[in-house]
Amino acid sequence: MHWPGIVLSLVLLHGPAVSSIAPTEIRTPSGPVGASMALLATLHDANILPPEGTPEANRVIQIVIQFQGVFMNSTDPAVRQFLAQALASKFADRAEEAEAEFRQGGWTSRVVEAVCDRYAVTSREEQDRLAAPFARVNMRLADLERLCELYANARTAFVQQRRDIHRIFAEHRRSMPGGKHFDRKEKPHGDQGVHTHQSENGPDERRAAGLEETCGSGTGALLLRAAGHFSLYQCPG
Repeated sequence: MHWPGIVLSLVLLHGPAVSSIAPTEIRTPSGPVGASMALLATLHDANILPPEGTPEANRVIQIVIQFQGVFMNSTDPAVRQFLAQALASKFADRAEEAEAEFRQGGWTSRVVEAVCDRYAVTSREEQDRLAAPFARVNMRLADLERLCELYANARTAFVQQRRDIHRIFAEHRRSMPGGKHFDRKEKPHGDQGVHTHQSENGPDERRAAGLEETCGSGTGALLLRAAGHFSLYQCPG
């Protein structure tokens, strides 16, 4: 995919997203868009995704986008408690900061990991309480389990290659929309320093070069489809 395709991607990404709950047009901020794209690109790099263009691949795109929206925006007490507990286990005394960053910027690999680690130890009663808010955005518990399975498979694949999933995600994140604000030193249990070295309006050569490289690879078609899904499926939980 060359620059015309990139432009089309960004038009789709930053165009109005239609909520299935409220008829009002909303515009999805670039941070969550870039975060979902970076997660999909990371999973793609691990070669664990279904074949491109299949219903299964389209479902994965929906899962990544919808669960990001649910955990970012839902006011349901069960969802909010689940997320708070997940982040507390992963980030300890910096959990509140991590939650604020997530609600503004969307997925990071460590937030996905925190969500999946927490879900692995949830009781049946907790899962039942999550099922209803998930269903409101056409997601099921099985879909969250699928996301966690994909993340675990990707992490295992990268370990076998002696690569770190968090570094891979960070590289993709910096090259995606909203990525010039993403420059983190993330370590578990309370040492998540958040650092931004770019001014808000300053140059971001890494983002432009990375986006061009990504869209020129096999990942480009995947991310173009993800852009379309954002317009169709992103909605509050």
